[in-house]
Amino acid sequence: MRTPLLALVLLSTLAFAGQPKRLNMPVGHTTTVSMPAPVSKVTVGDPSLVEVSQRGRQVIFVGRSTGSTEVTVMTADGETRLRIYVAADKYGLP
Repeated sequence: MRTPLLALVLLSTLAFAGQPKRLNMPVGHTTTVSMPAPVSKVTVGDPSLVEVSQRGRQVIFVGRSTGSTEVTVMTADGETRLRIYVAADKYGLP
């Protein structure tokens, strides 16, 4: 009985591993995310919503307009996907 339960837990963990991490921020605010290794490339789905800059292991996000977009950050350790939600103010954040 324990083996199927363990397999189910492992499969559900792997399924969520591919999901993007979620980041919520208000328009006009800056959020810095530290990565485990130096950042080589950052790709933004909709650059009109989020301004992105990088410095070493840090990625700096500035909310420019309301909406949501996906960002992919590449490092020597692999790729990290972020789903960024930008709201008009902190009260509109999910």
